[in-house]
Amino acid sequence: MADIIPFKGTLYNPQNIKDLTRVVAPPYDVISPGEQERFYNVSPYNIIRILLAKEEPGDNEKKNRYIRAARSLRDWQRSGILKKDEEDSIYIYEQQFSVEGSRKKRLGFMALLKLEEFDTDSTSVYPHEYTLDVPKRDRIALLSSIEANLGPVFALFADKDRAIGSILAREIKSNPLIDIVDFDGIRNRLWRVSDKETLKNMRSLIKKEKIFIADGHHRYEVGLAFSKTKKDPRYGYILCYFTDLYADGIVVFPVHRMVAGIDKKALLNLEEELKGHFACRGFSSRSEVKAFLSGARDSEKRFVVYAEGRFIGLSLKDRDSLDVSVLHNLIIEPLRKRMEGSKGQIYIDFTKDFNYAINEVDKGSFSLAIMLNPTKITQIRDTAFSGRRMPQKSTYFYPKVLTGLVINVF
Repeated sequence: MADIIPFKGTLYNPQNIKDLTRVVAPPYDVISPGEQERFYNVSPYNIIRILLAKEEPGDNEKKNRYIRAARSLRDWQRSGILKKDEEDSIYIYEQQFSVEGSRKKRLGFMALLKLEEFDTDSTSVYPHEYTLDVPKRDRIALLSSIEANLGPVFALFADKDRAIGSILAREIKSNPLIDIVDFDGIRNRLWRVSDKETLKNMRSLIKKEKIFIADGHHRYEVGLAFSKTKKDPRYGYILCYFTDLYADGIVVFPVHRMVAGIDKKALLNLEEELKGHFACRGFSSRSEVKAFLSGARDSEKRFVVYAEGRFIGLSLKDRDSLDVSVLHNLIIEPLRKRMEGSKGQIYIDFTKDFNYAINEVDKGSFSLAIMLNPTKITQIRDTAFSGRRMPQKSTYFYPKVLTGLVINVF
C-alpha cells in the first residue's frame, strides 16, 4: 500500500521574494552549464545555488559546493527568504503548456511518500529505468549536507474512478497560492490544502494504488539509501509529485542518443552492418526524417541514424520489444563492442531536442546521432509493474516539475 503524509512545506517568502520566476529552476539533471550560469545570475536566491552549486578552485573536504549549498539553505531560512508553513499540508500543482500547438494541462499534488525497497512482494512503488552511480554519489553528498528534498520525485498512479481527481478539481476553485509563468513559458499554479478531513481522504484513496516513478529514479534511490543512515522516521519519506497516469496532460518525449568516439572506418561500414538487422533507406531532409519516424506502425520499430551529413532510416518488424531496448541491443552495443575491440571507447549523451542532436554532430561534438520515437505511457506502466526496467534515459516526461516551489526540510 502506498503511504503518503502531508508535511509543513518550506516555500519562498513572498514578502521578501517578489518575483518567484527568478528563484525556481528545473530538475538538476536537465540543467546545462550555460543554464546553471544563467540561473546563478538571475538572482542571489535562485534555488540553483543549493540544487547545483558551482565548484570553486581549492575545494576540499571542508570547503566544497555541498557545504556552500547547506550554508545557503540555512542562511535563507534564518533571514526569511524561505519560510516554513505552520500546518501540515499537501500542495496541489497544475501546469499549463503547449505541445505542437495543442494546449494541455497537467494536475497533481505534492506530498511525502514513504520510501520502500523495490522488487519485493509488498512493494507499492515501481521504477521503470536503471540508474547511474555517478549522479547518485553526487546527490547523496548533497542530501547528506542539506538534509532537504529540494524538488519532488515525479510519480504516476491510475486514478481510474477519478476519486482523487475530483478532490483536486474541487480544491483549485479557490485562488492559487502561486501563479507564475516560468522560463519555458509554462504556467505553474500551486494551492495549499490543510483541511484534515481532505488530507485523511486523500491518504486513504492513495493507499490502494500502485505508484510508478516517472522521473526522479536517482532521487528516490538516494533518499532510500540516506534514510537507512538515520533512526528518525521522518527521513523515511521523500517529497513526491503525484499525477494521474491516464490524464490528457501526460506527455512523453523521445530521448535521442548522441554518440562520440566512433572512428571513420566504423562510420563508413555502419550502414552495411545495420542492414544485417534493419531495412535501410536514405533521407535528405529533417522533415522527411520526422515523417518517417512518426509513420511507424505498431508492428515495427523505426530509427534514424545521422552521421557524415547523411540520414539513414532504419525499420524492423517487431511488435513486442521496446524501442529503446532494440536501439541499445542492435545499434549501440555493437558499436560499443567494435570500438572496445580496437582499444577505443564511446561516449553517449542524451537530448529530447531533435535539431540539437543533428547540429551537435555537424559541429563535430559527436560522431553520430540516433533519433527514435517516444515510449508509450502504457509500455512504461507495463514495464514498471512487471518488475522490469528500461535502459537509462529512456523517457522524458514533459514538462518537468519545477524545483524550489515547495521544499521538504527534514
